[in-house]
Amino acid sequence: MSLCLAFAALANQLVLVVQTPGVEAAPPREVALDQRNERSSPTNVIVDLTPVRLVIPSIRLDARIEARGLDGKRNLDTARDFRDVAWYDLGPAPGQPGNAVMNGHVNWWTGNAVFTYLARVRVGDRVEVIRADGTAVWFRITGKRVVAANARIASLFAPRPTPTLTLITCTGTWDPMTQSDTNRLLVSATLA
Repeated sequence: MSLCLAFAALANQLVLVVQTPGVEAAPPREVALDQRNERSSPTNVIVDLTPVRLVIPSIRLDARIEARGLDGKRNLDTARDFRDVAWYDLGPAPGQPGNAVMNGHVNWWTGNAVFTYLARVRVGDRVEVIRADGTAVWFRITGKRVVAANARIASLFAPRPTPTLTLITCTGTWDPMTQSDTNRLLVSATLA
């Protein structure tokens, strides 16, 4: 595609930001006029709901988010960087109907990891997910629970009409036989 054609295609796009409860809109990145009639009219809507940052002010967490799926054993894959959070990208994006699932390491061989202080969150704390398009989705923590490391919790992935978020990390004691902690901490949150 030539530079002129690429620029013309870009000039015909209009960014549309829709304000919904729990979602803070960032200013539009670019606005172009429809070249046919010189009035603003949406010809294409650019929205990228991919989560890119997770912020939990109460525990001073501000981390990058990596899109991940399942590992070779059909378990949730973890982030490549222990300082990042892994979003299960085969499920809904945060703010969309259903449960968005994110996981992260509680510690690393060098010390603290992204979710070292996740157990310190309390019901009512705010969680912000920043999307690639600049919008932010806010959640409020509604509960915490501990489950066995090998628990398969189908409800985490079941369809639901409302947006929810579950954050997962290791807890319990280290088991050298499995090379993993014995339990998992699940922190649940609903759209604020």
